[in-house]
Amino acid sequence: MNKFVYITVLAIIGLNTTACRLAEQRDDLPKQTVDLFVRYLQPEKEYKVEAILLEGDSTPLAKSIRFPEGIRFMDKDMTEIQVTENLLRYTTQFGGGYEQSAKFVFQDKRRTEHSLTLTMQPLGDIQIDFPTDLNGQVQLSISNGGVLQQTESLVAVLTDRTGQTSTVTIQGPSTSGEYAFPMVSFGNPVKGNAEVYFVKKQVRNEQKGNLNVHLVEELYSASLAVKIP
Repeated sequence: MNKFVYITVLAIIGLNTTACRLAEQRDDLPKQTVDLFVRYLQPEKEYKVEAILLEGDSTPLAKSIRFPEGIRFMDKDMTEIQVTENLLRYTTQFGGGYEQSAKFVFQDKRRTEHSLTLTMQPLGDIQIDFPTDLNGQVQLSISNGGVLQQTESLVAVLTDRTGQTSTVTIQGPSTSGEYAFPMVSFGNPVKGNAEVYFVKKQVRNEQKGNLNVHLVEELYSASLAVKIP
C-alpha cells in the first residue's frame, strides 16, 4: 500500500515538473511584434500595404524576422526590402475592390501560420453641407460605414482655394453616420471654393501569447467640392 502511494506521488510530481517545463518553454519563446499599415484609396481602388515584423524582448533590441515562406496580404506575396542591417520591410501595392475581411498572413519560425483579419467598413455616399456663416454648424451624413467603433476615427481634410489645409477629427465610438460640428473647428480657412475629403482610420493593438500586433488601417474617400462662407 505504502509503495503504491509512493509511486503515485512520484507520478504526480513528474507530471507537475513536465507541465512547469512546458510553461517555461512557452515563456522562453521569443517575443514577436507585427506592425502592419494598410491604406486604401476608394476613388482609385488601390491598396498600399507595409509590414514590419520584429523579434526580441524589447523594441530597441528587436530585429526583423525573415520568414521561410514570406508573408501575404489578400493572397498576394509581399516584397522584402532591406531598410537597415536589422530592419526589413515587406510591401505590396495593387488595385482592386475594397475587401472588408481582407487577411494578412505570415508564418513564425516554427512554420506556424498566423493571420490578421481587417474589420473596417468602407465609406458609403457622403453628403456634407457647410453653413452660410462661420458661426454655423457643418452637417455631415454618411450612408454606410459612417458608424465608428471604439478603435476608429474619421478625419475631415479641408483644402481652401489657396491650398491651405485644415482638419477636424471625429473620434469613435458613434451610434450613427450623422454628425454636426462647428465651422470654426477648421480654423480660419480662406473664403470661397474648396475641397474636402475624409480619412477613416482604425488602430488596433492585440496581444496573442508572445505575439504583439499593432494594426493601422486608413481608407481615403473621394474629394467633394464645398464653399467656405
